[in-house]
Amino acid sequence: MKIVRAILLTLNLLAAVGLLLTTLAGSIAPSRSVLPSVVAYAYLPMLALNLVFLLGWLLAGKWPFLISTAAIAARFSVLGLFFQIGGTSKVPPLEEHPDRLVLLTYNLHNFAGPEFEGKFSDSLACLFLDLVREHQPDVLCLQEYTESRTCSVTDSLQLLGYNHHIGSRNNGDRPRGTAIFSRLPITYVKAIDRQKVMVEILHAERPLRLCNVHMDSYAFTSTDHEEIAQMRRGHIDSTSTRTLRKAKQTVLRHEEEWDEQLRPIVSECTVPLIVCGDMNDIPSSWLYSRLSDHLADTYCDRGLGFSTTYHGGFPQFRIDMVFRSDHLRTLSYRRLRTRISDHYPVLVSLEPTRP
Repeated sequence: MKIVRAILLTLNLLAAVGLLLTTLAGSIAPSRSVLPSVVAYAYLPMLALNLVFLLGWLLAGKWPFLISTAAIAARFSVLGLFFQIGGTSKVPPLEEHPDRLVLLTYNLHNFAGPEFEGKFSDSLACLFLDLVREHQPDVLCLQEYTESRTCSVTDSLQLLGYNHHIGSRNNGDRPRGTAIFSRLPITYVKAIDRQKVMVEILHAERPLRLCNVHMDSYAFTSTDHEEIAQMRRGHIDSTSTRTLRKAKQTVLRHEEEWDEQLRPIVSECTVPLIVCGDMNDIPSSWLYSRLSDHLADTYCDRGLGFSTTYHGGFPQFRIDMVFRSDHLRTLSYRRLRTRISDHYPVLVSLEPTRP
């Protein structure tokens, strides 16, 4: 019995240390060590494991419940990045908030569906247009946007009132890649790179800067997802290290994108600012920590429950986000469920704060 207790105590200590390690990514840059960014994905499983140990020791009436209690208490605040209570998904009426701005961000996966069969689907494009008609956002921030020769989504959006648009890449007057469609006039445009674009629009008689980004993707293939599943079962071989190497390169690239592209924007902007899009990183990551140092996460403002936005394969997390500056406040946050893409769209409403 003493041996069993010693083993359980050792496992409990390892679980507690593991929980603490999963929360270090925000303070350790990937260029110093990539390990914290990788183990950050294990926060929720480690939290659950420590809860199991805590309850088990409590039921047994043994003191080691304090180990997991201390670890959970030390890192419990991180749970708010993944799960929220008290928020609202209902967009308030325009009559009560005449200066509200409704924004939708969505990685469309090139209208090829959740399984990405490699070709544009007119039916999925039509479903997307129906989604826009239903929710009537003022601004669309789209990633992996394209259109086929048989279905011009751009023309259809213009008929719906989105007369102002820009893309990080363009085919004539047709935006591609990371695109912004707006019912409000776009007064300034800056193409940051092939996956990021920034505009300035006139909203509530004030300039508002909007940065739509698609951070570097892990680009995991079906083979990589299988390797990840194998690693979860404890099987690690040479092909697994290839997948881990790919993850390491992406995390390092995120640090470069922040330092060279995003930090100047968020640190120097003096007007209301929204940064949104597919971050390709989780809420406990180093990139998220840098963004949240300067901007507020609208999910943490008004989110409700879990808000997984990527459902194309493991890991499934909230990687599509909307950040706002202090010049704005969040009125509502909603993750919409649809099978148009391997991502879910996020719909938020905001309004300017008045001095």
